[in-house]
Amino acid sequence: MPENEPGLSPKTGFVVPMTAVLSTTEQQVFAELYLPLIGPLAYSLAAALRSLQAPTMELSNRRSHTELLGILNVDLPAVLAARKKLEATGLLRSYYQQDDLGEAYIYDLQRPLPAAQFFADDLLSVLLLDTVGELRYQQLADQFTPAPLDLKTATDVSANLLDVFHIDSQKVTHVPAEIQAVRADMTPREATPISMPDLTDEAFDWQVLGQILKQNYVDLKQVASSRQLIMTESRVYGISEIEMAKLISEVASLTTGRFDESQLKLLIARRYERPTGSSAEQLEARAAAASATAPTTIKLSTAEQQVVNFAKQLSPHEFLEMLKQEKHGFVTSGEGRLVHDLVNRGVLPNAVINMVIYYLLQNRELAALNKNLLETVANDWQQHDIMTPEAALSYLHERQQPKPTSKRPSRARNGRAPRKEIVPKWAQKQASGAAKAGTNQITAAQRKQLAERLAKLEANSEKGD
Repeated sequence: MPENEPGLSPKTGFVVPMTAVLSTTEQQVFAELYLPLIGPLAYSLAAALRSLQAPTMELSNRRSHTELLGILNVDLPAVLAARKKLEATGLLRSYYQQDDLGEAYIYDLQRPLPAAQFFADDLLSVLLLDTVGELRYQQLADQFTPAPLDLKTATDVSANLLDVFHIDSQKVTHVPAEIQAVRADMTPREATPISMPDLTDEAFDWQVLGQILKQNYVDLKQVASSRQLIMTESRVYGISEIEMAKLISEVASLTTGRFDESQLKLLIARRYERPTGSSAEQLEARAAAASATAPTTIKLSTAEQQVVNFAKQLSPHEFLEMLKQEKHGFVTSGEGRLVHDLVNRGVLPNAVINMVIYYLLQNRELAALNKNLLETVANDWQQHDIMTPEAALSYLHERQQPKPTSKRPSRARNGRAPRKEIVPKWAQKQASGAAKAGTNQITAAQRKQLAERLAKLEANSEKGD
């Protein structure tokens, strides 16, 4: 919220001036092109404001924001955030004034741009591409591109108005006052242009860009006409002059030196697409918090500290390119896609992704990034909640430490460990009973009984003979 805008409360009043009903085409543009940008709540807010339009512009008939909150069933901060999205995309102009009745806002609804103007607007089209992705963006563009009508061999045989209807020429020359009055009332208000950020004062070296593109035989006149697009893409994705020159050269024709702006947008979206929404912000916030609170568990060498500094300063694409140049190699198209996909997942901060790349190419001495290894290491580091380059180095040091050796059981001469027999309890009782029986002396009665048994055995033996 701008600093000069007064604070709101549910009791603050508002008025919505009457506007013309959206046509079917405008409703389709609103739902298909604007909805992905503003979200469902802002979309509902626009519909609610349209339902609360006042037939006459009288501030005395103002409504309370409490009514608006009740319709949307959300709190005031949520409505403010949704309102800002409508304003930023040119769908709403908000005005504040104070009178005898108190504070009041005037919410002037704006009509959505025609589809052709929407796609021609650099900021809106880039924002849509970044939000819905390349495939959906192309589908929407095809959806709103009318099929060409070939009339080369056809003849226009349509009837003229004056051929069908009789109109008094005097009334055409001198338009009746009733018609003039209605025209004055129905004259559409000029839509206030969208307040887009001024990109002309950005620190972008056009001379460097022009020198590189001139060496690559790119049409510099078209570059000048695409100045706004180049500035927009540079600001949205943080692209340097040298990198922008490479991107333009990739899409430029080898014969004419001209390039398709839509192809440039798609190429940049593929190379620099980032995690969108709150997930990216939350990831960076976690990384910043981890960097501020995590204790230093290892002392970094000068070389390691330099690697950490580079990891924090460079994007994963730049970091990969720097490592490959040091190894006298080049970044393959497959490696570029792997890094792009990992960045787009939004599971690790860019600085930690750089450390993953460093570990695979330097420590593991791989010639090129491998998908399985890259995903395995990234998955492992994510599970261990590694959010900073320092934590990555500490984790690598811990894994490289030798494990403590434990005393192993002695082995027999044949190389096998001596086997420990486990004796069941019932066997232990029998053995114990036998041992006790061996230690006791035999009684006289037992001796007599044993002698009688032996005598019987001998007598039976003699009979058998």
